[in-house]
Amino acid sequence: MKPIINTIEYYIPDETVDCLELDKRKPEWHVRNSLPKTGVRFLHHAEKDETTLQMAHNAAEKVLKNISKSEFPDTLIVCTQTPDNLLPHVSACLQHELGLPSSTKCFDISLGCSGFCYGLSTAYAYLAANISQRVLLVTVDNYSKIIDPDTNKAFLLFSDGACATIIDKPTIPPVFQFGTDGSRYKSIICENTGVSVTTGKDPEAPIPSPDFQMDGYKVLQFTIKTIPPEITKLAKTANISLDDIDLFIFHQASRKVLVEIGKKLSIPEEKLVIDLEEVGNITSSSIPIAMKRAEDRGELKRGDKILLFGFGIGLSWSGAIIEY
Repeated sequence: MKPIINTIEYYIPDETVDCLELDKRKPEWHVRNSLPKTGVRFLHHAEKDETTLQMAHNAAEKVLKNISKSEFPDTLIVCTQTPDNLLPHVSACLQHELGLPSSTKCFDISLGCSGFCYGLSTAYAYLAANISQRVLLVTVDNYSKIIDPDTNKAFLLFSDGACATIIDKPTIPPVFQFGTDGSRYKSIICENTGVSVTTGKDPEAPIPSPDFQMDGYKVLQFTIKTIPPEITKLAKTANISLDDIDLFIFHQASRKVLVEIGKKLSIPEEKLVIDLEEVGNITSSSIPIAMKRAEDRGELKRGDKILLFGFGIGLSWSGAIIEY
C-alpha cells in the first residue's frame, strides 16, 4: 500500500523563550495560571533577520537530502500567511533556492491553522488528475514578526517554524472536509499588512507596523461549537466510526481547545495527540510537526488510520482521514 504522506521533516528556530521565565518579566499576564490552558512552556522565534523563505528552505532541504534528484517533486506548494513580500510568491523563491528545475509547478496558498489539510487536498487533486507525480508541500510562518511581545498575550502561544511534506498518490484515497465562516474574520486579523496600508493614504504619513490581533474567547467558542460536529461529519463522509480511527492529530491550538474537543467527541486520551509544551502553536505546520514527532515517539505507525483537522484564521476549518 502506498501512503499519501511519504516523508515529513521540520525546522524550528533555536531561539527559545521559556514562558516561566517570562512570568517574572510580565507578572500582569499571569503566565503560570495560563500555562495549564495553553499547554505551551517553550516558544521558538526566528532571529530578527531570519526570513520566512529561509525557514522554508531549512525544512525543505532536510526532506530532500535523502532522495535522489530523479525522485524530486515536480510540484511545490507553499502555505504561508507571513510572506517576506507581497510578491513574488514564496514558492518561486524557494524553487530557486532548492535548485529545482524550471519545469516545477510552484504556487502559494494563503491559509493559517487550517492550511495543512487544504494543502494536502490540493496536492492530492494534482496527483489524482495526473498533473503531478509528486508534490512538496511546505508550511511556514514567522508570527514573531507580527505579534507585539510587550502588549499582546497571543505572544504566549505562537512559535515560528516550517515543515516540509513529500506527498505521493496514495493507494487508498483520502477523505476531506472543509468549511468557512467569513462573518467572523475579525476574530483573528493582522492589520497594516496589505496594500491598504498605503492605498489612499497621505504619502507623507508613516507606515504603521503589522498589528496581529486575536479575540481568544470568540475563537475558543467558535472552535468548541463548530469543530466537533464537523469532525463527526468527516467520519460520516468516510463511512467510518470515530472508534475506527487509530490517532487523532488536530491543529495544536492550545491544550484547553484540544482537551475540550476530545471530551465532546469521547476520544480516548491515548488516541489524541497533544504536543504543545516544547514547540508551541506553529499555525499551518502544527499538524505535520505533530505527526512527525508522534512517529518519532512510536505513537504513529505506518498503516494507521488517522484523522487530521485544522481550524482557525478565516475563520476556517479543514480535515482529512488518511492511511498513514
